[in-house]
Amino acid sequence: MTVPMKNIVFDSYAILKLTQMESGYKKVKSLLKACQEESIAGFMNQINVGEVYYKTIRAVGIIKAREFLENFQRLPITFVVPDSEMILSAAEIKADFSISYADCFVLATALRHNAKALTGDPEFKKTEKLVPVEWV
Repeated sequence: MTVPMKNIVFDSYAILKLTQMESGYKKVKSLLKACQEESIAGFMNQINVGEVYYKTIRAVGIIKAREFLENFQRLPITFVVPDSEMILSAAEIKADFSISYADCFVLATALRHNAKALTGDPEFKKTEKLVPVEWV
């Protein structure tokens, strides 16, 4: 089943591609622009924001990571705070699939918002029947 891209959930993998200007970053950049123009709605779970943050700390140190986070949170996307229902949904996904718990929050967010997951993480190949993936 093909889901039209009206809603997209950004995985940390996609955001890190953008920040490191790795292959596929232009697609991430263009989708963020589409979010800004409101032609699609973008979402990112705060659990995955935490992933980006700790990886940024490791790469550049805490001071620069805090500056990055402040700017990052200005992106034209909705940052989703997981509630109890979403936490349980992520746990159920984790029980069914051998993927990271943080990745389960990408999927739970996508399910809630009828969205595709934007990632390049090969772990998501296991879950494409649950949530469609837009690959970068």
